[in-house]
Amino acid sequence: MFQNKNKAISITNLSVDILLLLIAFFTAKETVFDWEIPDKVLYNSLILGWVILWSIIGLKRGLYDVPRIVQLHKVLSKNLIAIGFFAFISAGLIFIGTDYKFSRAFVLITVLIFTLLVLLSRTLFVSWLKYIRRRGNKQSRIVLIGMNANIEKLIREVYVNPNYGFQILGLFTDATINSEVIQKYYKGKLNEIIAYLEQNKADEIIISLPYTQSKLINDLFEYADNSLVRVRIIPEFSEYLSQAFTIDYVRNVPVMKLRKEPLQSLSNRAIKRIFDIVFSSFIVLFIFSWLFPIIAIIIKLTSKGPVFFAQERTGQDGKSFKCLKFRSMTVNNDSDSKQATRNDKRITKFGAIMRKTSIDELPQILNVLMNHMSLVGPRPHMLKHTEEYRVLVDKFMVRHFAKPGVTGWAQINGFRGETKFVRDMANRAEADIWYIENWSFILDLKIIFITAWSMFFKQDENAF
Repeated sequence: MFQNKNKAISITNLSVDILLLLIAFFTAKETVFDWEIPDKVLYNSLILGWVILWSIIGLKRGLYDVPRIVQLHKVLSKNLIAIGFFAFISAGLIFIGTDYKFSRAFVLITVLIFTLLVLLSRTLFVSWLKYIRRRGNKQSRIVLIGMNANIEKLIREVYVNPNYGFQILGLFTDATINSEVIQKYYKGKLNEIIAYLEQNKADEIIISLPYTQSKLINDLFEYADNSLVRVRIIPEFSEYLSQAFTIDYVRNVPVMKLRKEPLQSLSNRAIKRIFDIVFSSFIVLFIFSWLFPIIAIIIKLTSKGPVFFAQERTGQDGKSFKCLKFRSMTVNNDSDSKQATRNDKRITKFGAIMRKTSIDELPQILNVLMNHMSLVGPRPHMLKHTEEYRVLVDKFMVRHFAKPGVTGWAQINGFRGETKFVRDMANRAEADIWYIENWSFILDLKIIFITAWSMFFKQDENAF
């Protein structure tokens, strides 16, 4: 019954998308042609082809799956990527395969309107889904088997959250339960599970037991397979791992990966790189072209030395590169070993203004175009600090799996500037690792927007 409801929602979402595509098509038709299409047969075949193409892409990329744990930014990112594929394939088929018989303005307007409508539709859908789950509808009835830190965390942070729509039927364990929050779900010992499941219909059972309970685990698998109950396994050892991991299969042998990295996907890397090039080129052409001469003249007039400050920093995979900045300090011998501090005497008056507004980082746009950096990613550190903190901070080098960024998740969360204590760098590294494991195109846009907002409207107390 529960799965049938999800199928109905998926079919409805696909139907809504087709309707939105038709709305975008006819809106563009009125805008460009004022309803007088030059070749009705040609354009009618186009909308039919679009409906088929979008349906294939949407189904293939899982746009109509109904996730139990739904997050808006991930939903929007997934749909934007699908629209990117749709636009790219459409452009190739239309303008190459049909010898440019269609209006470019018509196609562009249709895709843009469709994009806005889809994003609005998904936002409303996620809000509606969370609303009906909070009212107790479309709940997944689960039974928890085993007790450890992971089970307790999931109960507190996920299973009792009404937005996710879980109903905990019971918890079975031989372990002692000290928490009152967890205690109210306790139903009995491990040897009482099968009898309980036979009397109470569950949609899923969540198992987190040690290998010593292999017989019980196999019995639960057998029962679930014969009773239309789905099973999820939480490896008990995972509570000792501080990062997320995934399972791959090599010739049917399960191999655990200790970290999820969305940017290992070629399509994700291509999307990120194309955006880096387009956005950076825009900044160079329309901002840097007139702002650079002004800043260069002021730097030259207010202090002796070069306009740019180039420093060796650690990049992706630990490879060093020359990171560019506008020079904000007097020329000194400590620049490669000593961080800037509050009221640092090396900082020039104009340099203080640049550092406060992050204007001194603008030349790194050139690093982005040279593929040394990305617009968003972990901030690159001096080589000396990399060598120091790789010993002092656990997992510090993990942040170098990604290309360094002009701005990043750590920076917009306040982990920037001077690191007086080891914990300051540990917090920064933790934020950078979270970004690597949770990257999405929408997340990059969010970070860029917050960074731009902070530059003009919000003063960061750590910017000096």
